[in-house]
Amino acid sequence: MKKIGVIPNLLRDKDLAITKKVIAWLQKEKLLVYVSCYIANLLNQPDLGTDAEEMYKTADALIVIGGDGTILSVAQKVYKMQIPIVGINLGRLGFLADVESCNVEEFLPILCKDDISIDKRMMLRTKVIGPTGVTSFYHALNEMSLTRTSGSRITEFEIIVNEKVYDIYPADGILVATPTGSTAYNLSAGGPIVMPYAKNLILTPICPHTIYSRSIVLSDKDVIGLRIVGQGEISCCIDGQVRMMITNEHIIEVERSAYTTQLLKLSGTDFLDILNKKIVERR
Repeated sequence: MKKIGVIPNLLRDKDLAITKKVIAWLQKEKLLVYVSCYIANLLNQPDLGTDAEEMYKTADALIVIGGDGTILSVAQKVYKMQIPIVGINLGRLGFLADVESCNVEEFLPILCKDDISIDKRMMLRTKVIGPTGVTSFYHALNEMSLTRTSGSRITEFEIIVNEKVYDIYPADGILVATPTGSTAYNLSAGGPIVMPYAKNLILTPICPHTIYSRSIVLSDKDVIGLRIVGQGEISCCIDGQVRMMITNEHIIEVERSAYTTQLLKLSGTDFLDILNKKIVERR
């Protein structure tokens, strides 16, 4: 990999200390570095600046400096281009970020190797059919969630699996997660943890109002339909990045996406080790 885009989150790397360290190492190794024009000016290296779309088209890989939210934001922009991403964690848990900020110089040399491991993570495709029949498509690495708005009443969600009505869940919301997203919102909602290389859809109610309403783990060949029973608006959110309001006149269908998010693995750390470090040891 000879051309590397660097995308920092300025709220996490406020003084650009990690960004500067990464760029200095890349330049020392004679790699071509791309950053946004705004970041280039902050670094007093305007020659590095380029348009975001040009960076995505040209770069062999992207180094994202921040937390999981930053990586999800970048993944939303580049999944169609299938650009490998490596995250440097400046957030809290950082399940998607492979490298901790304190270990940057230890793992960056792996970028120059020819046999870098690329983890292709399954994504979801959400189809939203509006009241007039207009259809929109969205892709998510972690999850698609439907949640009631502040002050609204309990909502009933009709669950349809492969065109057959499964049940109606009274709940504050419902989400469909990928195995990668099983450690995100799904985990907070009481859903199961699934190995990230598994091929499953995870349906989890958010604060259900019945004891029997539990998560369902489905295969990646299943199609989940969701409809709102009753009146009122519900917030539909894709990976915490895209939001829209829907009603009982909308139809939601969620299935496996044809796209994947490619995550570069520099550390070689096993998922269960990460899980133990980030969740178990924090108890």
